[in-house]
Amino acid sequence: MEIFETRNWNTIGVRAMCVNMGLYTNGTSSEYEALLNYVRNHRTPSLEDIYHVAKDIDLHSEGQTVTGIMYVLANDVIKSCFDIEY
Repeated sequence: MEIFETRNWNTIGVRAMCVNMGLYTNGTSSEYEALLNYVRNHRTPSLEDIYHVAKDIDLHSEGQTVTGIMYVLANDVIKSCFDIEY
């Protein structure tokens, strides 16, 4: 038996998280658009993708940590689907 997880996220969820938590307040519009384009181009994020986005958000925010942002992404933004092969 093998169990597979597929993670999904979208720009709406990442944007809502940033707005609701007051994040990305130190970035420009073009930097923010680049962040959202990254999410758009990586719809099934790996752990490295999640880290990349969290690091970008952390660099343009105050009072957060990369792991804290990763936690919120994983629990509030990313949706997981599971498949089992017998």
